[in-house]
Amino acid sequence: MRRISFVKEIYEAKLRSPLSGYRLEGQPIEYRVDPLTGMACRINIRRSMRVKQAVQPGMDRSIRDSQGDCPFCPGNIERMTPQFPRGFAEEGRLRRGSAVLFPNMYPFSPYHAVAVFSGEHSPRLCDFHPQTIRDCLEVSIEFLRLAHELDGKVNYGSVNWNHMPPAGASIVHPHLQVIGDVRPTRFQEMLLEESRAYHERYGGSYWLDLVETEANLGERLIHRDECMAWLASYAPQGNNEVLGIILGCSSILELKGERLEALSKGIAGVLRAYHDLGVESFNMALFSGPLDERLDYYSLNLKMVSRPRMEARYTSDCGFMERLHMENVVESRPEEVAEKLRNYLS
Repeated sequence: MRRISFVKEIYEAKLRSPLSGYRLEGQPIEYRVDPLTGMACRINIRRSMRVKQAVQPGMDRSIRDSQGDCPFCPGNIERMTPQFPRGFAEEGRLRRGSAVLFPNMYPFSPYHAVAVFSGEHSPRLCDFHPQTIRDCLEVSIEFLRLAHELDGKVNYGSVNWNHMPPAGASIVHPHLQVIGDVRPTRFQEMLLEESRAYHERYGGSYWLDLVETEANLGERLIHRDECMAWLASYAPQGNNEVLGIILGCSSILELKGERLEALSKGIAGVLRAYHDLGVESFNMALFSGPLDERLDYYSLNLKMVSRPRMEARYTSDCGFMERLHMENVVESRPEEVAEKLRNYLS
């Protein structure tokens, strides 16, 4: 096994702050590079102290008001959401346990579906049950399986979650977005290409080596069992970023049984931790390898990142650095994130 390199540089910004009587102070800034993709981030934990001017009061009331005409609430799904063409899903929608899946009304992929967590309109993050999450994941997997069988060119898939408006959700009611496409997204392609390059260079799996390396270091490993490993990402692309690595499978179509159970339980654990940290909004993405083959050098993996609180949407947490320079600025150190989350996934 090749020892994975965790590249970090620390610089200091000096300033005279009015908060300290204009005395000279230094703020350390960490420059980190992801060991697989080379994507960079910058960490300054002092940024969590910056002023946040709320400009959207009354969000709780807005959430309550949105329930009346919510198309994803029970009783509304049947009359307010689209259906699949006949030949794909004979009943128009797919169901698994408490979950309902149907086409996205405004897709950005030929196979773009929405999987709804039926039930409460706006549950707390600590109230998501592993079985509820599993139902939504299972129906999402079934959708990708059907899309691949119907159209063999659809060989890439992902399962994604924007929770609450700060994370990009246009509808408050919890739901997943499932993408089936003929090519991977750019980041998905990067993961696959760099994983293959690592295998060709070192003869092993980057993902398995990463788990072993992080386990030996003990700094960012949150939890590990025979099915999964949960880590705080070394070079996070967002705040409170968590990386889940599903061991023993590369395609989402392989996700079943104990692995699916472990993933569902782990996501629920992260959500409980997020709730206790004061997080109300987050993004999640599950990145599958090709649907039609088993790759020894790639592991199915997902990322979760927290987003701003509802009452603090004074501005987006995504600015010029993220959108134009492709370097993320975050305010939480991965080692501290791991320490905070360990009890939730054990």
